[in-house]
Amino acid sequence: MKKTIILFTFLFSSFISNSQTIDAFFEQTNEFFKKYVSEDGKIDYKTIKKSPGELIYILDNASKLKVLAMDNKNVAKAFWINAYNLLVIKSAIDNYPTKSVNDIPGFFNENIHRIATQQLTLDDIENVILREIFFEPGIHFVLSSASNGGSPFIKGAYLPSNVDELIKKQAIFLINKDQYVRVNKNTKTIELSKIFDWYKKDFVTNYFDEIDFLNLFLNKKIDKGFTIKYYDFDWTLNQK
Repeated sequence: MKKTIILFTFLFSSFISNSQTIDAFFEQTNEFFKKYVSEDGKIDYKTIKKSPGELIYILDNASKLKVLAMDNKNVAKAFWINAYNLLVIKSAIDNYPTKSVNDIPGFFNENIHRIATQQLTLDDIENVILREIFFEPGIHFVLSSASNGGSPFIKGAYLPSNVDELIKKQAIFLINKDQYVRVNKNTKTIELSKIFDWYKKDFVTNYFDEIDFLNLFLNKKIDKGFTIKYYDFDWTLNQK
């Protein structure tokens, strides 16, 4: 029932703010990530914890926005990716210092956030909005879990003008890193991040398996016949 309500609200609500307000969200978010993300995609949680005003201000304004996917999907997609990543950071600093967000009860599936006039968990944003509406496997390469095993942050916001390009860029970057894909041609095995196991249905269809998906992005293509394994996810905090 909750899933139906979220989808209905998201698809059929309308903007209560003008374009300058949503533009301000992207501008402020862009500056925030440029300031606090390191070159290797980690976050300066300690500094943000000491001075959280900028993050609180952005999220307070974002809580009042209504985003209509049917008007402009790129605006909606970019908004929700940024909103998710900002809320992950806010939730982490609310419990900082911590070694892992996985130690925080209900971090993803219970803790409620007010965002875009709705009351949502992080799982609601990821699974009900981003995965259900946009059907974009690349989402998993741009949403951060605040963990070293997950997708790194980028130094800037995902914007309506570049969101699809950046999703593809992140997919290429991560799939060609050992952090996500470890190919051993001698043993004909591929070790993948647990993300590929947890969200297998996003990457695999009746006619398209995991190797087919990987080959869309790998610099060195893989032949069929490799054995797929999954290695443990690194939940340690992706701290700068």
